[in-house]
Amino acid sequence: MEASSISNTKLRIISALGMLVIVAVSVSLGRGTALALIGLVGLLVVDEFIVNFLEFTRRHIGYVIAQASFIVGYVYFNWFEVGSIFFESFNNAGVVLDALMLLFLFVSKHDSRLLKKNLKGMSFMIGVLFLIPFMNLSALAHFDSWRLLFMGIVVLNFSVDTGAWFFGKNFGKKKLWPLVSPKKTVEGFVGGVITSVVLSGVFWAITFNHVSFQLLMSFLIIACCAQLGDLIQSKMKRQFNIKDSSNLIPGHGGMYDRVDSLLFVAPLFLFVIRNLR
Repeated sequence: MEASSISNTKLRIISALGMLVIVAVSVSLGRGTALALIGLVGLLVVDEFIVNFLEFTRRHIGYVIAQASFIVGYVYFNWFEVGSIFFESFNNAGVVLDALMLLFLFVSKHDSRLLKKNLKGMSFMIGVLFLIPFMNLSALAHFDSWRLLFMGIVVLNFSVDTGAWFFGKNFGKKKLWPLVSPKKTVEGFVGGVITSVVLSGVFWAITFNHVSFQLLMSFLIIACCAQLGDLIQSKMKRQFNIKDSSNLIPGHGGMYDRVDSLLFVAPLFLFVIRNLR
């Protein structure tokens, strides 16, 4: 059992390093390559959601329409009709979508099948629903300092996971929300948030020579929301009765499993960048 655990840990580390290399190379190659990578991740997430969550085949009309609408919308607004008014609209829609997802987390019953039933009936809209957070993420690529902004959101989001893992493993005693995610602890939640705010503040001070109280408070809110994004997907997977969004990434599950909290915080991060930076 112990050897298996060690093997799985090594597998997760190797996969994580591989993903990090792919992201680093795409960003170093330029804005177009970075946008293409984000779009590819979006297609994979839409695929996982329709095939594994909704249990439709890739020949289902809903799948075809969802993927087509995502591709057309993503390409059109990132290469042909690039404008601040569109990104502002997607940002506002993203914040509203986040609010609705929070309602789902705190209001929906744990054994409810209402979400699955409704999404199956509107599977053709899945592409548009995922286009909203992915457009909020891709919008960062259209800023002059886009590489630093990508680094900023990566530091903010993934340091939450790292901090939560470290503090939860070493100090975690009180369960955060056992019905939704049995492994998460209050100590992990607090530790992850503190880690993220500290590292993001340091990163911002070094790269932009500026960090304000309002910005730190924004990082605090976003770090909390990153963990809520994880809880939202955990609750969703329980209602859909699946463990991982797929087995695409060895040791990590699916692509949606890796970017769920990132997609949730992208609209909030973009809103902060637009208004406080």
